[in-house]
Amino acid sequence: MRVRGYAPGTPCWAEVASPDPVAARAFYGGLFGWQFNDDGHFTLNGRAVAGLRTATGRGPAAWLISISTDDPAGTADAVQRAGGTVKVPPTSVRDLGTLSVVADAGGAVFATWQRSRFGGAQVSFEPGAICWYELASHDLARTSAFYGEVFGWHSVETENPEPYFELHHHNDAVGGLLPIDDRFPAGLPEHWTACFMVDDAVTACERVTSLGGSVARKPMPSSAGWYARVADPAGAHFALIEISDEYRF
Repeated sequence: MRVRGYAPGTPCWAEVASPDPVAARAFYGGLFGWQFNDDGHFTLNGRAVAGLRTATGRGPAAWLISISTDDPAGTADAVQRAGGTVKVPPTSVRDLGTLSVVADAGGAVFATWQRSRFGGAQVSFEPGAICWYELASHDLARTSAFYGEVFGWHSVETENPEPYFELHHHNDAVGGLLPIDDRFPAGLPEHWTACFMVDDAVTACERVTSLGGSVARKPMPSSAGWYARVADPAGAHFALIEISDEYRF
């Protein structure tokens, strides 16, 4: 599905930081059929779908999600008032837009993005593209309060057999929220996950391993279809979702 823009307060983009960008291009190209352009963006059928940058310092390879804002400085101030931290203050990224990297009150890192020439992912909710953003937290009440104060979100409990909430911006579901419990490794910090749509979760997981990645959680049923957690060869984790036909557009 083609996307032409994002309202302030909605997730709009994800990029992977990798110590080996060449290997990352090969992995994601082999997995999703992505190409790469001069702006540092992976593309799917000619449209920007995700970003790639070289990991710097000693941080691990990881995916970073971005939330749209029309006031980067004001959002950074709101993050601090709500108990979060600003890791990278609002910074111009060429003529593409303004980026800030922050952490919420529980330490989950994400970015904010104010568009200039570039608004975010130009395609969503189709195989090979982002279809969902998911936040895992040790303290759901604290997390809900933080995002409510910063972006005006509220959480809505779902009918999943395991605890799961949707994060709503006005009347639109913009992400998922779940507790860090026995489904996760011990000691795992709070984190955001970028989730990508696939036609067949089992086949996609086999493709991940054949390309040098790993499968952290094999495909399991969820309310929306089949869900798996995987990692690329450098260790950057993300999710794969095989959406049930009833939920496809």
